[in-house]
Amino acid sequence: MAINLALADDDPVQSLWIVEYENDIFAGEDRYYTSGVRLSRVAAAREAPSWLESVARRFPGFDEATALPYSLAIGHNIYTPADIVNPEFPPDDRPYAAWLQLKFSTGTLHPKGADRVRVGVGIVGPAALGKPIQKGVHRAIDTDMPTGWDTQLKNEPTLLLGYDRFRRIVDWAEPEQLGMDVSLLGGMTLGNAHTHGTLGSFIRLGHDLPEDFGPPRITPAVSGSGFFTPRESRSWYVFFGSEGRLVGRDLFIEGNTFGGRDGVNARRLVGELFAGAVYTQGRFRASYTHVWRSREFKGQLAAQDYGALSVSLWW
Repeated sequence: MAINLALADDDPVQSLWIVEYENDIFAGEDRYYTSGVRLSRVAAAREAPSWLESVARRFPGFDEATALPYSLAIGHNIYTPADIVNPEFPPDDRPYAAWLQLKFSTGTLHPKGADRVRVGVGIVGPAALGKPIQKGVHRAIDTDMPTGWDTQLKNEPTLLLGYDRFRRIVDWAEPEQLGMDVSLLGGMTLGNAHTHGTLGSFIRLGHDLPEDFGPPRITPAVSGSGFFTPRESRSWYVFFGSEGRLVGRDLFIEGNTFGGRDGVNARRLVGELFAGAVYTQGRFRASYTHVWRSREFKGQLAAQDYGALSVSLWW
């Protein structure tokens, strides 16, 4: 039986707002996946739009759900080569790229697991405004200016379809007590920006563990639960996990799909470790995740790590 993700009808709170910020500044770097921001709203409506529900009903886990709450998110990612002060296109490094995207998602949540379907549309290239945004930020903080944006990927629209599944396999958690649980995650993403399959797992250790599956994260990682239920008691937990991806297509490494700018050869197996903490009180939740990601393309100088912050509020 799926849990109704919506609040009670007499609750004046109408929407859950989520702000996410990912950046390699947390690792003291400025290269590769260098910035990601996303604003999401979980709607108060008890049902997803009919077209999104029609897509979701085709996937496992949605057969018995009586209500499919949905979220709408707008995000912006920036990718650069290792040396941002080199004005020449790096022949053996990933190209400059920016991605502006809009994502619709819906899902179910129950005590032992969750399922989610997401559909995204976006644009890669100069229209995504990566050059003025990164230069403006670097100018504001008085640091090295990126000089190679004239070699960025060309404009290309993107379309994405994804399905994620979580299953809790160990549950040693009790209300108002210290507890632990272990969950498995898996998913697939199809599209010209990203095509990959994912498997992973994570452990949560904390007090009064909520029925979620970790904090949200930005694609290509499998995002945790954006939704959480407001309650007066405080809860917290730390988490540790791993994720592996079998990569079929990565536009931001391999270059434009047709014509445009060529990239470099992607590694087909990418792994990452992640760890962090989540604190929830009332209608507020905050989290930090640190990610250690393996090399994503052949010739990459080193693996990458970055940090991810998220703040959520029912309003």
